[in-house]
Amino acid sequence: MLRLITVVFVCTGIAVGGFLTFKKRGAQYERLQTGDIVFQDTGGEQGAAVKAATGSRYTHCGVVFEIDGKLHVLEAVQPVSVVTLEDFRKRSRVFHARRLQDPGKMNRKALQKALKWGRSQIGKDYDPMFQWDDETLYCSELVWKIYKKSTDLELCQPKTFKSYFLDRPEVRRVIAQRYGDPGKMPLKEPVVAPSDLAASPLLKEVPRR
Repeated sequence: MLRLITVVFVCTGIAVGGFLTFKKRGAQYERLQTGDIVFQDTGGEQGAAVKAATGSRYTHCGVVFEIDGKLHVLEAVQPVSVVTLEDFRKRSRVFHARRLQDPGKMNRKALQKALKWGRSQIGKDYDPMFQWDDETLYCSELVWKIYKKSTDLELCQPKTFKSYFLDRPEVRRVIAQRYGDPGKMPLKEPVVAPSDLAASPLLKEVPRR
């Protein structure tokens, strides 16, 4: 299925100027479109740790693209892949959509560049260690880098692990699982959380009707 979506992604291309209206539980977002960033709460142990560490309800995010008239989300899960927006939404009761305050920052040329780089990430492994390289990727890192590499915009200033609430029990459990000794955690590693992107001053909420 992933291979099929990848072929569609590469061969049919993605509309960079189109839009669709998207409904959510009575609320209706206007003109969700390529480049919009969507957020959700994925739940689970990692989700609980992310919420505890950041104080935000957002634990996962992805970038919206339109493929053959249907909205999809490029996201860093295991592996980096594409899912329909509807399937993305169904995972969580929490759903939020944001876009650039200044749409001129993401022109057609920049969109094409973003799409090209985004396509090249499909199939890469998810990064459970949250490292700041392109070999593996986690969700908010993927979103941040799509904008950085296509428009040179930094949606937010990367933080470091020590910027978050690492002493919370939910966070310490995940740290122990991933790193063993907490002292092995790279506290100075650049990191971006979904909540950091959601709070970006360069973004605004997609209007609702």
